[in-house]
Amino acid sequence: MTKASDKALLKSVKSPFNRLLNSFPSPVIRYLAIGIIFAVLIRLVCVPNKSVDYKFFLARWYDFIASHGGFSALKYSFADYTPSYLYWILISATLLSGLPKILAIKLLAMTVDFLCAFFTYKIVRLKYPQGNQPIFAFLAIILSPTVIYNSALWGQCDSIYTTGLIACIYFLSIQKQIPALLSFGVGLSFKLQAMFLAPLLLILLVKNRINWYYLPLIPAVYIVSVLPSWLVGRPMQELLLIYFSQANKYKELAKGAPNIYQWIPNNFYNIVVPIGLTLTISAIFLLVYIVYKSRLKITQDRLIHLATISVLFMPYILPKMHERYFYPADILSIIFAFYFPRYFWVAIVVQMTSFFGYLGTPIFIQLFSIPLGFTLWFVGRKCDVIYPKLKANF
Repeated sequence: MTKASDKALLKSVKSPFNRLLNSFPSPVIRYLAIGIIFAVLIRLVCVPNKSVDYKFFLARWYDFIASHGGFSALKYSFADYTPSYLYWILISATLLSGLPKILAIKLLAMTVDFLCAFFTYKIVRLKYPQGNQPIFAFLAIILSPTVIYNSALWGQCDSIYTTGLIACIYFLSIQKQIPALLSFGVGLSFKLQAMFLAPLLLILLVKNRINWYYLPLIPAVYIVSVLPSWLVGRPMQELLLIYFSQANKYKELAKGAPNIYQWIPNNFYNIVVPIGLTLTISAIFLLVYIVYKSRLKITQDRLIHLATISVLFMPYILPKMHERYFYPADILSIIFAFYFPRYFWVAIVVQMTSFFGYLGTPIFIQLFSIPLGFTLWFVGRKCDVIYPKLKANF
């Protein structure tokens, strides 16, 4: 093509695009539209990537359901995920069978990315009733490298259970306990890692922000979620013990997770795991006790602060963590940065550390576990319900 024809083609594309952008009422809305378009396009570009998990698990589950009669396939224990996620694979293999397999499988998680960003927007809007910060928070989520990596490149579903947690935090923020606990239950029905938010819920329970008689809503959601699989023939005992089976599957102290166990040889697995679990449980109860003894009220800022601590310290001190298990911390660190702009670097450190975990380079994962540990210490140190004599001037 000649230079003249190239310019003509560029002009033919550019003119309608400019007219579209100019039709928006303000520059911020324009940036939002550009951000959403870019977020969708980059996900579509990433979709063809076939991760190890896709090849050996997701694609095979899809094929199993397709070859075993669709819904009736759910009576078999062909996957180690809970039925909640397998229902989506069922939809992908039946109702969406006309789409490319890899797109059908990844579509839910990529869509939920935007729902997670919406709840982030709602939480940040509570901090800034006026202004554009909530829109920028929305964009920060959908354009986060780890968010894109997780759903579009790997086809993982961490955005789904994390969205349940972010929705839970939003409803707690507006003091709606039932939707909050239902949201947490939804997250837990997809992945056990939703329990990373449990320290916050315990704190709110002892501070009387959550009524104990609403707690059965959490297991009730899980039980309802497994009923279709049970009705089609899968044993209820097996459905209730899925997470116990998952816990015994991998014998690694840290599977790509940038936490303290990067520095301990896996030869000590049998010794370190029970010590790490005991340490974690003790730390949770200590944290809950300290906050319980504090006379300070759980304000909105403190709620976000404690939520960030909760989802950051759990995967950092727990053994047997994967690199993806810092996903809730990735999202909460962005919200934290908007609530406490002085400490925006917290989100940068968490995002970078998590991203290098996805890349899978052992030396970088090990090295980045150090600044991540410092960040966890710093965030905890600046929380005035934990260190009342060192009130942070946010």
